[in-house]
Amino acid sequence: MTINLTLSGTSGGYSLSDTTDLGDVTPSNYVGHQDIFISHDAEVNPITSCTVYLTRYVGSSYPGVDEDNDYTTIMGWGDTGSAGVEMSMTPDSPWTTGNKFAAGWSYFKNGLGDVDSQIPLDKDSIVVGSVPSVDGQIPVGGEAHVQIDVKIPASPGSAGDRAFAIVFAYSATS
Repeated sequence: MTINLTLSGTSGGYSLSDTTDLGDVTPSNYVGHQDIFISHDAEVNPITSCTVYLTRYVGSSYPGVDEDNDYTTIMGWGDTGSAGVEMSMTPDSPWTTGNKFAAGWSYFKNGLGDVDSQIPLDKDSIVVGSVPSVDGQIPVGGEAHVQIDVKIPASPGSAGDRAFAIVFAYSATS
Protein backbone atom coordinates (compact mmCIF):
# COMPACT_ATOMS: atom_id res chain seq x y z
CA MET A 1 0.00 0.00 0.00
CA THR A 2 1.28 3.44 -0.89
CA ILE A 3 1.36 6.02 1.89
CA ASN A 4 1.10 9.61 0.72
CA LEU A 5 2.39 12.73 2.42
CA THR A 6 0.33 15.91 2.08
CA LEU A 7 1.82 19.40 2.44
CA SER A 8 -0.76 22.16 2.71
CA GLY A 9 -0.96 25.84 3.49
CA THR A 10 -3.97 25.24 5.75
CA SER A 11 -4.77 22.74 8.48
CA GLY A 12 -6.58 19.77 6.94
CA GLY A 13 -5.90 21.17 3.46
CA TYR A 14 -5.14 19.27 0.30
CA SER A 15 -1.80 20.44 -1.11
CA LEU A 16 0.57 23.27 -1.86
CA SER A 17 1.19 24.12 -5.49
CA ASP A 18 4.39 23.03 -7.22
CA THR A 19 5.75 26.53 -6.73
CA THR A 20 4.81 28.78 -3.83
CA ASP A 21 5.79 32.42 -4.32
CA LEU A 22 6.85 33.92 -1.00
CA GLY A 23 6.65 37.44 -2.45
CA ASP A 24 8.95 40.40 -2.98
CA VAL A 25 11.26 41.71 -0.31
CA THR A 26 14.01 44.27 0.00
CA PRO A 27 17.45 43.65 1.56
CA SER A 28 17.49 43.33 5.38
CA ASN A 29 13.80 42.36 5.47
CA TYR A 30 11.67 39.21 5.76
CA VAL A 31 9.29 37.92 3.08
CA GLY A 32 6.62 36.88 5.58
CA HIS A 33 6.12 33.37 6.90
CA GLN A 34 4.56 30.44 5.04
CA ASP A 35 2.53 27.95 7.07
CA ILE A 36 3.07 24.32 6.07
CA PHE A 37 0.86 21.59 7.49
CA ILE A 38 2.12 18.02 7.05
CA SER A 39 -0.19 15.01 7.18
CA HIS A 40 -0.33 11.49 5.72
CA ASP A 41 -2.84 8.80 4.88
CA ALA A 42 -1.32 5.82 6.76
CA GLU A 43 -4.04 3.90 8.57
CA VAL A 44 -2.12 1.62 10.94
CA ASN A 45 1.35 2.94 11.82
CA PRO A 46 2.75 6.46 12.22
CA ILE A 47 5.20 7.70 9.64
CA THR A 48 8.72 7.89 11.06
CA SER A 49 12.15 9.29 10.28
CA CYS A 50 10.48 12.54 9.17
CA THR A 51 13.17 15.05 8.19
CA VAL A 52 13.41 18.37 6.39
CA TYR A 53 16.16 19.71 4.16
CA LEU A 54 16.79 22.38 1.56
CA THR A 55 18.04 21.64 -1.95
CA ARG A 56 18.25 23.25 -5.38
CA TYR A 57 14.96 24.09 -7.07
CA VAL A 58 13.66 21.21 -9.19
CA GLY A 59 10.16 22.44 -10.06
CA SER A 60 8.57 22.75 -13.47
CA SER A 61 9.02 26.49 -14.06
CA TYR A 62 12.21 28.04 -12.74
CA PRO A 63 11.86 31.79 -12.06
CA GLY A 64 15.56 32.61 -11.53
CA VAL A 65 18.74 32.43 -13.55
CA ASP A 66 20.74 29.47 -12.17
CA GLU A 67 19.33 26.80 -9.79
CA ASP A 68 22.73 25.67 -8.47
CA ASN A 69 23.95 29.22 -7.88
CA ASP A 70 20.71 30.13 -6.07
CA TYR A 71 21.07 27.13 -3.75
CA THR A 72 24.72 27.94 -3.00
CA THR A 73 23.84 31.60 -2.38
CA ILE A 74 20.88 30.83 -0.10
CA MET A 75 22.85 28.30 1.99
CA GLY A 76 25.68 30.85 2.21
CA TRP A 77 23.20 33.40 3.58
CA GLY A 78 22.31 30.88 6.31
CA ASP A 79 25.98 30.34 7.12
CA THR A 80 26.16 33.98 8.24
CA GLY A 81 23.56 33.28 10.93
CA SER A 82 21.63 36.46 10.16
CA ALA A 83 19.79 35.80 6.88
CA GLY A 84 18.48 33.09 4.58
CA VAL A 85 15.70 30.51 4.71
CA GLU A 86 14.59 29.81 8.27
CA MET A 87 12.14 27.38 9.79
CA SER A 88 10.33 27.05 13.09
CA MET A 89 8.81 23.80 14.35
CA THR A 90 7.67 25.39 17.61
CA PRO A 91 4.02 26.41 17.25
CA ASP A 92 2.69 28.78 19.87
CA SER A 93 0.35 27.09 22.30
CA PRO A 94 -2.38 27.48 21.34
CA TRP A 95 -1.32 28.30 17.79
CA THR A 96 -3.47 30.63 15.75
CA THR A 97 -3.64 30.56 11.97
CA GLY A 98 -1.99 33.61 10.43
CA ASN A 99 0.39 34.40 13.29
CA LYS A 100 4.13 33.92 12.98
CA PHE A 101 5.55 31.60 15.65
CA ALA A 102 7.31 33.46 18.44
CA ALA A 103 10.18 31.00 18.98
CA GLY A 104 12.31 28.23 17.56
CA TRP A 105 13.59 29.85 14.36
CA SER A 106 16.74 28.36 12.76
CA TYR A 107 18.42 29.16 9.44
CA PHE A 108 19.12 26.41 6.92
CA LYS A 109 22.87 26.46 6.28
CA ASN A 110 25.66 24.19 5.16
CA GLY A 111 25.79 21.40 7.75
CA LEU A 112 22.27 22.08 9.09
CA GLY A 113 19.34 21.32 6.84
CA ASP A 114 21.22 20.21 3.74
CA VAL A 115 20.90 16.73 2.21
CA ASP A 116 23.77 15.42 4.35
CA SER A 117 22.44 16.87 7.64
CA GLN A 118 18.67 16.68 7.45
CA ILE A 119 16.68 18.18 10.34
CA PRO A 120 14.34 15.76 12.20
CA LEU A 121 10.74 16.92 12.50
CA ASP A 122 10.29 18.11 16.08
CA LYS A 123 7.64 16.19 18.03
CA ASP A 124 6.39 19.56 19.34
CA SER A 125 5.28 20.46 15.80
CA ILE A 126 2.40 17.94 16.04
CA VAL A 127 -0.78 20.00 16.37
CA VAL A 128 -3.36 17.31 15.54
CA GLY A 129 -3.28 13.85 17.12
CA SER A 130 -1.28 12.56 20.04
CA VAL A 131 2.22 13.95 20.44
CA PRO A 132 4.74 11.15 19.81
CA SER A 133 7.43 10.35 22.38
CA VAL A 134 10.28 10.92 19.87
CA ASP A 135 11.10 13.44 17.16
CA GLY A 136 10.53 12.47 13.54
CA GLN A 137 7.07 10.89 13.86
CA ILE A 138 3.59 11.90 12.76
CA PRO A 139 0.92 9.65 14.30
CA VAL A 140 -1.94 8.09 12.36
CA GLY A 141 -4.47 10.87 11.81
CA GLY A 142 -1.90 13.41 13.00
CA GLU A 143 -0.73 16.64 11.47
CA ALA A 144 2.44 18.69 11.98
CA HIS A 145 2.66 22.46 11.57
CA VAL A 146 5.89 24.24 10.63
CA GLN A 147 6.60 27.71 9.30
CA ILE A 148 9.14 28.84 6.71
CA ASP A 149 10.40 32.40 6.33
CA VAL A 150 13.17 34.06 4.32
CA LYS A 151 15.27 37.04 5.38
CA ILE A 152 17.20 38.74 2.62
CA PRO A 153 20.64 39.92 3.76
CA ALA A 154 21.65 43.59 3.56
CA SER A 155 23.95 42.70 0.64
CA PRO A 156 22.25 39.84 -1.25
CA GLY A 157 24.85 39.82 -4.03
CA SER A 158 22.45 40.74 -6.82
CA ALA A 159 18.78 41.51 -7.36
CA GLY A 160 16.44 38.95 -8.88
CA ASP A 161 14.38 35.88 -8.18
CA ARG A 162 15.82 33.13 -6.00
CA ALA A 163 14.32 29.65 -5.84
CA PHE A 164 14.92 26.60 -3.66
CA ALA A 165 13.18 23.33 -2.82
CA ILE A 166 12.22 22.15 0.63
CA VAL A 167 12.15 18.36 0.92
CA PHE A 168 10.17 16.52 3.59
CA ALA A 169 11.46 12.94 3.77
CA TYR A 170 9.90 10.10 5.77
CA SER A 171 9.67 6.34 6.24
CA ALA A 172 6.42 4.41 6.37
CA THR A 173 5.27 0.88 7.00
CA SER A 174 2.03 -0.15 5.35
